[in-house]
Amino acid sequence: MASRSASGEAHEFCRRVLPRVSRTFAINIESLDGRLRDAVRAAYLLCRAADALEDSWPGTSPEVIGRFERFLQALAGDRAAAAALAADAARMPEARDDLELLAHLPLVLADLEARPAAEQDIVREGVRTLASGMSRYAARAAERPAGACYVDDDAELSDYCWVVAGCVGVMLTRLFELRLPAARDPARERRRELAPVVGEALQLTNIVLDLPTDLRRGRCYLPASWLAGAGLEPGDLVARPGPGARAIVTRLEERAHAALDRVADYLDTIPSRHLRYRLFCLLPALWARASLRRVKADPRYPAGSRRAKLTRFAIWSGAARSLLVAHSRRGVRRLLASG
Repeated sequence: MASRSASGEAHEFCRRVLPRVSRTFAINIESLDGRLRDAVRAAYLLCRAADALEDSWPGTSPEVIGRFERFLQALAGDRAAAAALAADAARMPEARDDLELLAHLPLVLADLEARPAAEQDIVREGVRTLASGMSRYAARAAERPAGACYVDDDAELSDYCWVVAGCVGVMLTRLFELRLPAARDPARERRRELAPVVGEALQLTNIVLDLPTDLRRGRCYLPASWLAGAGLEPGDLVARPGPGARAIVTRLEERAHAALDRVADYLDTIPSRHLRYRLFCLLPALWARASLRRVKADPRYPAGSRRAKLTRFAIWSGAARSLLVAHSRRGVRRLLASG
């Protein structure tokens, strides 16, 4: 257990860095009560640190595997591994916020260590699943030609969504369930079954939103089988977007919408008295739906060069509408349907 002064420094760092690595999550996490908010913040930042290894730190396949192995060792309590990985991240020439987060990995781990043991166990298990899966895909991608698809087919798209987001939905659900009496929780099995859907919906939405910028930096998260079926290469989606490219993008959008439709089923398993947690789950789904519709209305997509972003007004108006209906099953369904 970290000393009180050390844990205070770690907690303050985590509180400050969160808005830098995710503006919308920093807003959404305020829906939660203090104790759950602190646990979720530490969990999220560890996931973002692992994401930096996959997304912002290029290298050969052995180098990628080595970094993830050190990350997993650090997660298991190896302080030397945490310090070494952080020091290497601090020497990276790019001044990216996610790499700076990784450069302060010992502080994020110290913040986790200040949490109750049950919370720590849930977070470590969830982040370990995420990082192990990311390592597998990132190491394989490092062996492929530049611009090659990251996943091969529908099954791999589903698996990738599980390892980077679905398992996070399970982790957050289990943290929430610590607040429920296990003996009087008849919805637990159904909730655990649906938990990955929330993460999958948000991950599919992110793939849609990031597609233009990802393609320009040589990343394509659309399945290779989809492109092959249309006789296209990833670069064609930007260089000469036509009916075939539009059909592929529409297929991905529909898959994201279908996953978002099931978020209401998950929220049905959350008692209405837990309004804060219901809001925490509802808000990102509502923002995702609105973002997808914004993409659909953009005639330049996916040939445009920027990620579609909601305005501050759209973010806060969505939050206001959510507050009015978050307690109601019917209201939640109507709101998610309307976007």
